[in-house]
Amino acid sequence: MPRRPPPRRDARKPPRGPAGGPTRPRRAIAGSAVALALTLVAGLAWAIRERDRPGRLLGAAEAATRARDRPAALAAWRALNRTGAATARTLLAEARAALALDRAADARLALGRASEVDPADAEVWRARLDLLRVLDRPFEALRLGRAALGSVRPEARRGLLASLTLAALAEPPDDEARGLLDRWIAADPGDLDARVARLARVAANPHPGDPDRASRIAELSVILVRDPGHVPAREALLVALADAGEPDRGRRVLGAWPASDRDARFDRLRGRWDLDYDRRPDRAAESFLRALADLPHDWKVHYGLARALRALGRVDQARAEAETVARLRERLEPSALGPRLAADLASPDDPRARLDLADLCEGAGLAALADAWRSEARPPHR
Repeated sequence: MPRRPPPRRDARKPPRGPAGGPTRPRRAIAGSAVALALTLVAGLAWAIRERDRPGRLLGAAEAATRARDRPAALAAWRALNRTGAATARTLLAEARAALALDRAADARLALGRASEVDPADAEVWRARLDLLRVLDRPFEALRLGRAALGSVRPEARRGLLASLTLAALAEPPDDEARGLLDRWIAADPGDLDARVARLARVAANPHPGDPDRASRIAELSVILVRDPGHVPAREALLVALADAGEPDRGRRVLGAWPASDRDARFDRLRGRWDLDYDRRPDRAAESFLRALADLPHDWKVHYGLARALRALGRVDQARAEAETVARLRERLEPSALGPRLAADLASPDDPRARLDLADLCEGAGLAALADAWRSEARPPHR
């Protein structure tokens, strides 16, 4: 018998699965659609959480600050400032939280970022100047002050000038500075700035129990190996080597000073080596004059220049420099300078106080700072 042909399928009907359900391709498409929907929902939820995250972090930081929970406050301000919501104010708050825990290096980093975010914020500049004062870095304070005065709003200049004047002319009392530096180092042994400032203060005003010169030289040498670009460490090491009678070793340290960082601090030490060890008063005079362009109030540089000029036979000029030395030492004597500054800065709204500050800065050789104080003493334009 002839075979019966197989029944024809209706091409319009999809093939059925074993249980009459959709085939595997359809199940895959349905599963993909569900996964895509879930991904979109999760992404939307994440976006909403991220949008609200800075607000939550700000609330947590403010609450921890009010509760005086210092570690929590610092952690929250740091987390907030790692988002795109960081402002000069939140970075300043982070710096204050770090300082409350004696983490001065972290505070300096946050303040540097704050100045970049909003150069017009005078409070940030003032905080940076206050830290430089503790570290006894008048050269850096003057350089920072010039940038600050060109950035802040006119109504904020007076307070900024007060901080700048203190940082440039009046270091804090020795016991106060030592106490702060000791706390900073204890909280963060990796704070090289605090360690170098502490060693420099010991060299300038040694106390019983302080590290001896050999120990200071050893520690400064280690710091410089770790960070060859740390100018204050190189400067402190050179002073210690000169005091120890090691000019050859000092000459090598001086020669390795990075060329990009050779500023007035380099020139005043270059002049010392030129004059005292290389017997080149001509080169020493040139070095000291370069240093005085940025450090006109440094009586030690004027003293070195007077010695160099006398060695060159330029007696009248040497005598004038010696007179400058005497005037600066009298003006900057802490017992006279401190009360005068305190009285003037306690009356910021008195034009006479501002004029006296201008006179004080002029006598110290800081003409630009004197002019800034005089401009503050003038009546406002109508």
